[in-house]
This record gives sequence, C-alpha cells and structure tokens, in this order.
Amino acid sequence: MSLDVDRVVGAIRKAQDALGASSELAEALLPALNVSYVLLDGHGQNFEDYLAAFTGISLPSLGSFSSREEFDAWLKTHSEPPPSGSLRIARERYTLGYSRASGEPLLLLLPRIEDLWRPGGEEGRERLWRALDEAHSALSSSPDDLEGLHSAALALHFIREAGCTRDFARFLAHLDEPLPLLCSFATREEAESWLRKHPRPPHGASVQVGGEMLTVGYQRERDQRLLVCFPKNEE
Repeated sequence: MSLDVDRVVGAIRKAQDALGASSELAEALLPALNVSYVLLDGHGQNFEDYLAAFTGISLPSLGSFSSREEFDAWLKTHSEPPPSGSLRIARERYTLGYSRASGEPLLLLLPRIEDLWRPGGEEGRERLWRALDEAHSALSSSPDDLEGLHSAALALHFIREAGCTRDFARFLAHLDEPLPLLCSFATREEAESWLRKHPRPPHGASVQVGGEMLTVGYQRERDQRLLVCFPKNEE
C-alpha cells in the first residue's frame, strides 16, 4: 500500500482554503504538503509497511514480545533478518524496517489512532500539529479529505520514528535541489557487496561509486537488486 500523494495534497489545499489562505495555520500546513518525501530516496518500502499496518492491511506477524530486550534476542537468532513484518512489544505496535544506509533493523512505532494528531503521543503544541488538528475539524464532513489528512499525519510520525526529521527539514528548505547521496563506495565491487548484503535495499536512493552516480533498484517480491546508471540530460 502506497501513499496517495494527490489525495494528501488535495486535502491540505482544501484545509488551507478553509482556514484562510494567508493565515498562520494555513502557512503551518506547508510541511504536510511535502510528505511525499517518505516515498523518495529509499524510504518508500519502509513507509508502505508502516501505512499498511496502521490501516489494518495484513503484514507477516513477527510475534509478540514482552520487552525490547526479548525482541532483540529473538532477532539475533535469525542469520537472515525477516524482510518485513509487524509485531507487538508490550502494548505497543511496531513495523520492522531497515536503515537505508547500514541495513540495520529499524523498529518503527505505530501511533495509536487517538494519538495520530500528537507527535510521539505528546501534546501537539507545535504549529504544524495544531494546524493539522484544525484542518481535521474543518474537513470533518469529507471522508476522502480526512483520509488524506490521516495519511499526512501518519507520514509525519514515520519521519520522526525513522530518525529523518533533520533530513526532512533539509528537503523542505531545498525543494528545488536533488536529494543528497545516500552513501559512497570506492569501487563497484564494494557497492555490489553492500547491495547484496542489505536486507531490504533502499529503492530509489542515489549512491556514488567512484565518480559515477547510480540509483538503487529493488523489487522485493522477486528480490531483484540492481545499481542503475541513468543517462544525464545534456543540451
């Protein structure tokens, strides 16, 4: 399941109009217009699982654990980590993702429905979260628009849980610039080794191999892994 960017943008635009296009609240919603960031630079498949688990679409269950320590011990018993899945630790729900660069397992906490409008379960005092709450009230009569707002809020939780808050801020400040390289390798062999060992390569991310820029391609249903060189547009 993927993020419906058109629905998100449409809902945010309607909310801005409802709140007054020049108001402080409408301006505060601008980051939510760009949560498509979660589909770029290798974040996409981690977010697809996060969205699927939140909306109730079945993911492989990795079990229930009483503590993080119990989960970590369980994970160490797997020479090949599970490609994806959902799990419970105590009373909290998580999805299992992977760090884009290192391939280390990444636990992503799913917000409870009642906490969707609060970052990390805390009172949403930030301007953005207050604005989303107001937008939710303004568009409460439209199920499609509410779904778009829910997706935007969930994407913001994902960005926080994945440790991408700083990267997202940079993305917002430089929307007209290419995304930075994920990592660099001295040789093609080194890059291919990284790609082969990564539990779930970051599809769409850009890496540098020597002096060449390559894009990571990963088709998880078939476990196909590629480093692709796209030709540059030259006038």
